[in-house]
Amino acid sequence: MHIGEVVQQSGVMKRLLVLLAVVALASRTGNAAVMLSTTFDSYGSASLSGQIAWGGGTGTWAVSGSMNAPQIAALVIGAGVDPATNPFGGSGKMVRLCTEKFNNGRTKAWLDLVNTGQWATASAGGRTVLETRIKVFLPASQALPSGFGIMISKSSFETSGGFVVSAQSGEISLLNGGYVLANRAPTGFIVPLGQWNEFAYRWNVATGFGELRANGTLVATHQTTLFGSVYASNLLSVTDATPGTLNAFGYFDDFAISAELPTPACPADRNGDGSVDASDLASVLAGWGGPAGDVNNDGTTDGTDLAALLGAWGPCGG
Repeated sequence: MHIGEVVQQSGVMKRLLVLLAVVALASRTGNAAVMLSTTFDSYGSASLSGQIAWGGGTGTWAVSGSMNAPQIAALVIGAGVDPATNPFGGSGKMVRLCTEKFNNGRTKAWLDLVNTGQWATASAGGRTVLETRIKVFLPASQALPSGFGIMISKSSFETSGGFVVSAQSGEISLLNGGYVLANRAPTGFIVPLGQWNEFAYRWNVATGFGELRANGTLVATHQTTLFGSVYASNLLSVTDATPGTLNAFGYFDDFAISAELPTPACPADRNGDGSVDASDLASVLAGWGGPAGDVNNDGTTDGTDLAALLGAWGPCGG
């Protein structure tokens, strides 16, 4: 084959790859209706409460929590505000959530998805899955036992699902029916403190089935007991001991909520790309002996998970 033919075929291949990427993006856009995606950079450096997320003045953030003075429950901050913690890794704004001053207390910040009509519009066409994506930074060595994460509210007073990350250990727990310790199920999966971690929590409003990914890896799935409607996806802090004058802080950035179509059941698809392939195999092998690569949901990654993955090799549902 002449070098000219190689170059020509290479050019055709590049065009084909670009076309495939465009088709994939179009498919993804059709499957999801994004209600909000924000880096918080356009927000004012003040309390998150009352700041506008959607146009028309109907989509404003609300915040709840009783603070030790002079703390603010949810504060939009920029680079250099907390230089000792320095969770920024560059420039830009984020939300600093402070724990409550009561044991078993919680701080939450949310957008009303019901009365604004956002969920009704976005979920049309069978998009019954509420997906929340968020980056969370938890400083190490925080004295107050606490956790930070996302809480899904079925109504203005009912908690359905979500997750919290321990500010002491980095262990992730899933929420079911509430946010106190009794309503949390530890997953055994730990993320590092003192750095940004990215989470994606998908919750099927119609069935109550939830799944969580951390930094691209499937952490766990669960079945929640309260479902059938959704009010909000909340930024959350929980306080697990009597605080006194102690405060703990979590930092949230790159928040996105969308309504999506349910994905076909394919537990061997570890990265959620619709196919079981070498990247999923690598995920299972990397999680060997622990819960991270668990395909059959028995709590550990072993030979049965490897066999299940190899048996499902190829496109999901194919």
